[in-house]
Amino acid sequence: MKKTQDIIKLIHSLVPDNKKIRIMNVCGSHEHTIAFSGMRSLMPENLEIIPGPGCPVCVCPESDIINAINLSKKDDIILVTYGDMLRVPTQQGSIRAEGRNFRMITSPFEAINIARTNPDKKIVFFSIGFETTTAPTAGILEMGVPENLFILSSHRLTPTIMEVLVKDAEIGIDGFIAPGHVSAIVGSNAWNVFSEKYGIPTVVAGFEADNLLLGILEILRQLKDGSVRTSNVYSGVVKSEGNVRAQKLMEKYFEVADVNWRGVGYIPASGLELRDRYAERNAREVFELEEIKEAKIPGCICGAIILGKAYPSACKLFKKACTPKAPKGPCMVSFEGACNIWYKTN
Repeated sequence: MKKTQDIIKLIHSLVPDNKKIRIMNVCGSHEHTIAFSGMRSLMPENLEIIPGPGCPVCVCPESDIINAINLSKKDDIILVTYGDMLRVPTQQGSIRAEGRNFRMITSPFEAINIARTNPDKKIVFFSIGFETTTAPTAGILEMGVPENLFILSSHRLTPTIMEVLVKDAEIGIDGFIAPGHVSAIVGSNAWNVFSEKYGIPTVVAGFEADNLLLGILEILRQLKDGSVRTSNVYSGVVKSEGNVRAQKLMEKYFEVADVNWRGVGYIPASGLELRDRYAERNAREVFELEEIKEAKIPGCICGAIILGKAYPSACKLFKKACTPKAPKGPCMVSFEGACNIWYKTN
């Protein structure tokens, strides 16, 4: 394997002097590595590495969070969800600040245990995230869940949002670093559409700095040679076909839906909801949840940051009114959010 210094030299040699190259990473963990390693400072001036919509907490619609808060206020309900979701701000506050009966979990399997030990309560699992977290949620449904456990699904599809980005001329993406965790589920073949249909080099990469550098190098080589394809420099973990068993379970329990992305808007066929035959497990149906209009946060540009149209440092609230301890927008809450990462590294 080439030494880090050699990879960086090759990257510099492949970036043309008269053209700006924009490569987007679509994973919060990738952005974490890029920012904390100081990788951007080692790149040529005309090579941009842009953080994209890699934070599931950031794009979870405000309506779902408010509905979760309201459910937690009912005496016969316990809301369970991942830790970061407790702190995401909404027009009605956060789950932690305004909710009542809620518990933090780190795995869907904990939701089953909570349901079994609280048979007199209705347990609502507020399940969010991309394909990486959808698969284990489908897994617990396949195992069989207690009758008092319900799912509030706020899952999103990564390839769909990436296709939206490609079609936006304002962003101007020359290459994608595809998310490693998601790719382990969907497989590297899931990204073929970008190389084959749109002519954009797409490389699956892992989370070590050296592996990400190899991914960047591979994109630049493709741009130089004009031989665009989908490559995988994380082949020890990601297979071309992905986790077929997980994909089948997701297909069994979830169906594609038109959903809202916070700060972005409605995107057709970009989310996953429980299929009609599992309506008795669907919190939206059981508790007759309604859509709540999203409120704009004055000064917050999370939407533009999620889409790769602005860096966190361009936000007037960044490091001033908006900090990890007192977040104004969702991008500052999660350790996968670009604003949270940039706050700690810039």
